[in-house]
Amino acid sequence: MAEIVQYQLERMVGELEDLERLGLFSKVELKAIVKKRTKFEYSLRRRHVAASSFLRYIAYEMNVEALRKQRAQRILKHGPRKHTLSDHSITQRIISLYERALVRHGNTAALWEQYIAFVSAQRNGADDDQGYARLLAQVYARAIARHPRCERLWVMAAAHEIERKADGSAARALLLRGLRVNKGSRVLWSECIRLEVLLVERIRARRRVLGIDGADTKAEREAEAEADEDGTIRLDALDGEATSGDKEDAIGERVLAAEFARITPGKLTPAQHADQSAERNAFLQGAVVQLVFTQAIQALPKDLAFRQECASLLRTSGLLSVHSH
Repeated sequence: MAEIVQYQLERMVGELEDLERLGLFSKVELKAIVKKRTKFEYSLRRRHVAASSFLRYIAYEMNVEALRKQRAQRILKHGPRKHTLSDHSITQRIISLYERALVRHGNTAALWEQYIAFVSAQRNGADDDQGYARLLAQVYARAIARHPRCERLWVMAAAHEIERKADGSAARALLLRGLRVNKGSRVLWSECIRLEVLLVERIRARRRVLGIDGADTKAEREAEAEADEDGTIRLDALDGEATSGDKEDAIGERVLAAEFARITPGKLTPAQHADQSAERNAFLQGAVVQLVFTQAIQALPKDLAFRQECASLLRTSGLLSVHSH
């Protein structure tokens, strides 16, 4: 045990020397940090370690990093400086601590959510934004694979795709896969409908800004086709997901996917756009929204409150058809 702890402490030497050289921490403060880290490291070497032990260590490192950043800002007032080891070492230690925690407590969905929140926060203003984007996508995929029945993780992953990457197709695909595993999920059906409403409203807003009142423009088509593959959440087959043997569910999914492919703008090739203005108009008038709404109320036929909630959303957005009642 002592040898492993000593090894972990030795890995911190470069960082501690850098912090002292930059004048961010005094020798007394650094000794206190080493003492505290040593205590935490020994606590993590016990046979049974609670998740709270990892979280206390992580919270301490977050406080150290916050103090380091605060003091580094004062130095920057005197002029720019090159990035050094200590600029990212504490963040990497926190990531390592989350990974160590998940080895023992991977069955705790809340721990995955905290890890996701931390990595997501690092993307804001980070120099290695693409690196954190790839890590975040990997963590989402691992979390969902471990907890496929956690609806909140599916919703968070879809929100990441639409808010961070503006990738409506990827967000939709995640929610549909979530529904294959969590059949009859009120939460996921609700998010599917909200997503489709959001996509229609975004395209409508874009067309208003571009002054488009009819046929598509080349610039709009290119904007819709553009997608950032780096950082996309990729999932393998999940436990409980519909298989070819589950005929009713699989056929329903294929029909829904075919409808999306037929009338969703992002699925059309540039050559098809010229001859498919009717499909574009159908999308903007809420054809996909109506389709998802119909599928949802068929999946939840006895949930009147859900139907009223969704109908209210569609009515507010002007996408509720009389055929949906």
